[in-house]
Amino acid sequence: MRYSREIKTGVFAVVSILLFILGYQYMKNSKLFQVSREFYVVYENVVGLEAGAPVTINGMRVGKVKNLALANKAGDGVLVTFLLENDFEFSKSSVVKIYASGIIGGNNLALLPAVGDPIMARAGDTLRGELESGMIDGLIEKFSPIEKSMLSTLTKVDSVLSDIDQVLDARSKQHLRQSMESLSVAMEQLSQTATCLNVLVDRNQNELNAAFKSILKTSTNLETITDSIASVNTAQMLKDLSGSISALNQITNSMAQGEGSLGALIQDDGLYQDLRTLTEDAQNLLKDIKSQPKRYVHFSLFGRKDDTQEHQPNKKDN
Repeated sequence: MRYSREIKTGVFAVVSILLFILGYQYMKNSKLFQVSREFYVVYENVVGLEAGAPVTINGMRVGKVKNLALANKAGDGVLVTFLLENDFEFSKSSVVKIYASGIIGGNNLALLPAVGDPIMARAGDTLRGELESGMIDGLIEKFSPIEKSMLSTLTKVDSVLSDIDQVLDARSKQHLRQSMESLSVAMEQLSQTATCLNVLVDRNQNELNAAFKSILKTSTNLETITDSIASVNTAQMLKDLSGSISALNQITNSMAQGEGSLGALIQDDGLYQDLRTLTEDAQNLLKDIKSQPKRYVHFSLFGRKDDTQEHQPNKKDN
């Protein structure tokens, strides 16, 4: 059964997407077929925590952050949803702390189980959240150089704009204004052209569909032709052609050596001279017939006289 090129392309795309999803999940150490427990925690400030960040206990990864959203419409805090993949038990009074994993690694969640609380946490519970001490101050310290750099950049931009304003005189500004107007007109014309093109496409939708169908049919025919060419036994064809050439060479060599009738005709000069003499005699005979036709053709209304009677002498005369 032969499948079309579109079906093959679709299957390849679906397989590629599935492989990409599986590879991505594998790279993130996600267990696809394990049921996870979902918990919630509210923070006033998540200091850059992102979805997908790992959740650890005693430094070992046990889950990940699923989602971050505002706790309410007023924006009083951030609700963090995280998943735990291990089935270990911990108390409901446990603390979920945001901590910095490194300069580049970003922030993670650490689960700190509380000791002595007999009430165990269940999926869907909201736990108490804390920030690692000094995270806000450290975050401000990290952003301080960025702030200084942005102020310096804005100062330079303001200086450049002032210089440009001083360089551009009234005439240059007028030319610039005209250029902007021309650009606006060109954009409007381009928009009108696009609208006309859309109208043209809508009006000729049937013709375009027919053209695309014709192109698809042509490509299918070309594919059939290429498949037919590919199915030809090229090796056998070349072998037969080589055999024919070899046979022709043998015939030519035999003729050159004077073998057979054609070889004798080519090699025997006497036969050629006889044929030439015969041709010359035939030409002379035709010339003689044209010059003296009575010698060869006799015609009479009363019948032909016998030449022996005409030339026989008369006995009476003797």
